[in-house]
Amino acid sequence: MDEVERDIASYELAEIERLLKEFKEKFDTRTADADDFLNISEMELMWGELQYKTNNIYSDMERKMMSEVDESDLIKKKNGNSNAKE
Repeated sequence: MDEVERDIASYELAEIERLLKEFKEKFDTRTADADDFLNISEMELMWGELQYKTNNIYSDMERKMMSEVDESDLIKKKNGNSNAKE
């Protein structure tokens, strides 16, 4: 992994940490006061937003990893097996 890739991975991890910290702070704030306590629908909304934002990051990370896979040996092996069946 070169320096640019490490920087991108560090940024992605930092963004996930930031989102989790933001979620926890909001949760703590909204559960600290009995007069303004978080209700179920607000909790579901917060949780859904966190999932959406982090899933986008995870999807981008996975797409990037998949695009970097060298499939040449797999393709050669697959083509060899296909020719043997014909």
